Amino acid sequence: MVSQTVMWTVDSIMVGRLGKVELAGVGLGGLLVITLYSFFMGLSYSTNTYIAQSFGAGRYRACATYLWQGVYLSVVIGAIILIVRGFIPGTIDLLGPKPEVRPFSVDYANIRMLSGPFFILHYYLAHFFRGIGNTRTPMKVAIFANAVNIGLDYLLIFGPGPFPAMGVEGAAWATSAANVLSALSLGAIVVSKPYRDRFGTLREWRLRLRAVRELLRLGAPIGFHYILDIGCFLAFAAYVGRMGTDQLAANQIMIQVLALSFMPANGISVAAVTLVGQYLGAGKPDLARKSGQNAIRIVLIFAGIVAAVYMIFPELLVKMFNGDPEVVRLGKRLIVIAAVFQLFDALQIVAAGALRGAGDVKSPMLLALGGGWLVFLPLAYYFGTVRGGGVVGAWTGATIELVLLGMAMFMRFRMGSWRQIRLLSREDDRTETIS
Repeated sequence: MVSQTVMWTVDSIMVGRLGKVELAGVGLGGLLVITLYSFFMGLSYSTNTYIAQSFGAGRYRACATYLWQGVYLSVVIGAIILIVRGFIPGTIDLLGPKPEVRPFSVDYANIRMLSGPFFILHYYLAHFFRGIGNTRTPMKVAIFANAVNIGLDYLLIFGPGPFPAMGVEGAAWATSAANVLSALSLGAIVVSKPYRDRFGTLREWRLRLRAVRELLRLGAPIGFHYILDIGCFLAFAAYVGRMGTDQLAANQIMIQVLALSFMPANGISVAAVTLVGQYLGAGKPDLARKSGQNAIRIVLIFAGIVAAVYMIFPELLVKMFNGDPEVVRLGKRLIVIAAVFQLFDALQIVAAGALRGAGDVKSPMLLALGGGWLVFLPLAYYFGTVRGGGVVGAWTGATIELVLLGMAMFMRFRMGSWRQIRLLSREDDRTETIS
């Protein structure tokens, strides 16, 4: 998960060397792309849950069946993404960035979305491996893709030697190429001999409408959770962007620094989805509960270490992206706020993952709706505009909301009502294996 967000972070660091206007453009354009992807990213998580529970129940062919239904969904989603791409310029205009920022945002988002079908396919393929407990394969592929991205970023952004200097567009092309390679690599592995033999990945390719409906029914609330959550951040970024380029650049740095915390938290959340799902599939709810609790303990220890780093090195973290004095001044104050923000963000991310592993997807969605749009944005406006706190005040309001959301998500998991949810039908053969 760290390696996935590193692509956008590397883009931001390298583009930040060009100037704060380019950095602000990549920040807004990248956040728009992730927002447009977010529903489909969330939708894909149902594949992880069903594969994990099928694997725990010993239904190995069902794992491949759910994988292929996810692949078919990714084809449809890819077509939708390419259609939506045509609305990028108008959407950027609605967000209202400063005139000098707009062209960079449009160019970056337009190019990034060309690889959207492969980005979503990568998610579905990775969920197969995570569902069966093999988290190393997606990690290795992601590291490979990041190495490609870093190399291409340098060549295409700055244009050393015979390469043309493409600036922001070069950063977008580099990340798009890395996304394509990532999906193709995972696809080649999933049909290799070990997975063909054990799971029948080349035999269970038929379209199963019942399985598709199951994935959509479970995945839709997760998708809405994701788009509500990330869309809230996009609206927040648009609000901050109207404050000025310095504030938007500092906000982008804040988001990128936070990504180095919340993406590892997402990784631990995926582990919680997998283990809670596998244990429930195997009929061991007590071990499912312990897995969720342990995931929460681990992420809080990790987030505590990250908070210490943020508090000790705020200026260094900001200057990694941009050295403009005003951006550094604002960014340093935001990094200190991030130390608190990411603790409770990590808590809610992992607690929500544990709930999803059990099939409880509506509670996280409703909490995200209430917390993000009814608390986050009003508090950001109150502290940022009414109280005159600017971007620092806006993030103060966001932190208050995250504290409340983190505690609410944790208490929902502690209540234990998710134990009563049943996803796998009883009439299926629970002993099915392929040697």
